[in-house]
Amino acid sequence: MIELTDDGTLDTVLRCTECGEEFRFMYDGATDTADEDAAVAAYDAFVDECVADATDEHECGVDT
Repeated sequence: MIELTDDGTLDTVLRCTECGEEFRFMYDGATDTADEDAAVAAYDAFVDECVADATDEHECGVDT
């Protein structure tokens, strides 16, 4: 399972809960709205896409 984690950096960091492998993504934060709810929704959508990408590409125990 891939989950969002925080390592104290500005990166969006995801981690596999089974093997501990981390995946880093950079969110540019570019939104054309001052609406905080829309900005949060945009980031949540970004994280969902990152989780989907990491899940599709990750195999526990396989070195790349």
